[in-house]
Amino acid sequence: MKSEANKKLGLPFGKMKKIRIAFDVDGTLRCNCTDACRDQNPDIVYIFNILNRFKNTDMYVWSGGGSDYAWRFAQLYELPIKQSHCISKINAPEIDIAVDDIQDTAIGKINLIVREK
Repeated sequence: MKSEANKKLGLPFGKMKKIRIAFDVDGTLRCNCTDACRDQNPDIVYIFNILNRFKNTDMYVWSGGGSDYAWRFAQLYELPIKQSHCISKINAPEIDIAVDDIQDTAIGKINLIVREK
């Protein structure tokens, strides 16, 4: 049985935990070359889509501009995400991994800062 494979090998094991990962919109999923630009950062969108394929990821799109703003870009980029997972950064749930473009971002347990500028 797969669930006992680690146990048989003497490796640590336990119940699978969901990892909350939130991607920012502006400067992260979206190009930040101008305020009006709606172009995506294809590599970052690609990473979002790859991480979404894992069994234990709980993906979010968030923005300081609010949940409607996050949802608009999630739809534009055809991200496989529910509207309820497009959220504002303000009063957001605890996030395990935050992907952002702001260097001093410290809103996730782990903060990955994109190099898109």
